[in-house]
Amino acid sequence: MDIFLLSLFLPLWWIQAAAGHGFVHNVVIGGQSYPGWNPFSDPFNNPPPRIVRKIVNDGFVSAGDADLACHHHGDEGTDAIAEVPAGSEVTFEWVYWPGDHQGPVSTYMASCEGDCATFSANSARWFKLDAAGYFPEDRQWAADKLRADGTSWTSVIPANLAPGEYLIRNEQHRATFHHTPVLSKLRSNQGHWKWIRLSIFQ
Repeated sequence: MDIFLLSLFLPLWWIQAAAGHGFVHNVVIGGQSYPGWNPFSDPFNNPPPRIVRKIVNDGFVSAGDADLACHHHGDEGTDAIAEVPAGSEVTFEWVYWPGDHQGPVSTYMASCEGDCATFSANSARWFKLDAAGYFPEDRQWAADKLRADGTSWTSVIPANLAPGEYLIRNEQHRATFHHTPVLSKLRSNQGHWKWIRLSIFQ
């Protein structure tokens, strides 16, 4: 992109992010960082292949929407790959999450029952890794914890998961039934994680 045009575009990107719900700009897996897909700049550039799936914007998906599992136009695969040992932490780093967006945060997984590249998240059978809602003793939601932790959320991949390919889903929920999920794709092989393919959507 032309430097002059880029200089005009970047301030608009920050305005757009501030007006929206935010998105995951980075994923840390086993201590290694992988840039996320930026819906406001990457479509105008030619970024290297990302382990993170493209997203169309930083909006939300309403409860009951047919695309709830993978956001609008988000149920697509990616060839970028990262390797992860069993039991590693996966941290989803959000670029922005408004202070008035209160609600639970959860992480789920589901077997792709084969190749995740051709498996639709709408057909997934999810099982929970972690979930947090309202903390009455602190009068805070899980979203407050996410912001306090540098707008990030960390989950642990099970160390004893059966071999195969899986989806892992980190999701924020607003009390207004607006959802901003993050979808990731990975493969377990004999107790070790290999070929983790991440697909982030909102």
